[in-house]
Amino acid sequence: MRIDAEQRRRAIAQVTIDLVANEGFAAATFRRIAAEGGWSTASITNYFDDKHDLLVWTFEVLSAEGEVRFDEALRAAGDDPIPPLLTMLPWCPANVRRWKAYLAFWDAAVRDGELAARLAGSTRVGTQLLERLVRRACPDAPDIRARAQRLSINIQGLALHILVDRGNWPEAAIRQTLDDLRRDLLTLYGGNGQGPG
Repeated sequence: MRIDAEQRRRAIAQVTIDLVANEGFAAATFRRIAAEGGWSTASITNYFDDKHDLLVWTFEVLSAEGEVRFDEALRAAGDDPIPPLLTMLPWCPANVRRWKAYLAFWDAAVRDGELAARLAGSTRVGTQLLERLVRRACPDAPDIRARAQRLSINIQGLALHILVDRGNWPEAAIRQTLDDLRRDLLTLYGGNGQGPG
């Protein structure tokens, strides 16, 4: 049975995400990835030139997954901004995995120009996703991009707090914080962009 190349590359990326999230970049060797996935090392080198090539691809897969999750939640949520915002936070096991992997990529990006550029691009895409959410909540706001950027900064900061102090961030507290952000950054009052006083 012939293996679809794109499907195999994605499967390799998923194993790589697991290793990076759980053990860091050092664990993501071709040999270890092959062992975890039940493949030969040659099957990894057939699809990727080197570890850097694999990690760049893995980051692209990780980013695309986040975009899909946000889009799906935005469509399903109607006027409620909380579900799509939750897709950007480590509040459940799947998102904790994604965020741990993201942090490993952020760390590597400090020393790797290509990863830094891709991470910056992914951050811009994330802000564009948030612009859609802000535009839905405040279609007449004159500063939608600025609001989305502030929201992105707050989301990233909140994510770090949740990751390092999970015990103090039950789901109810996360949802309340997101609702506070919604009031502060998304709601228009009298067209002036002010939250409740």
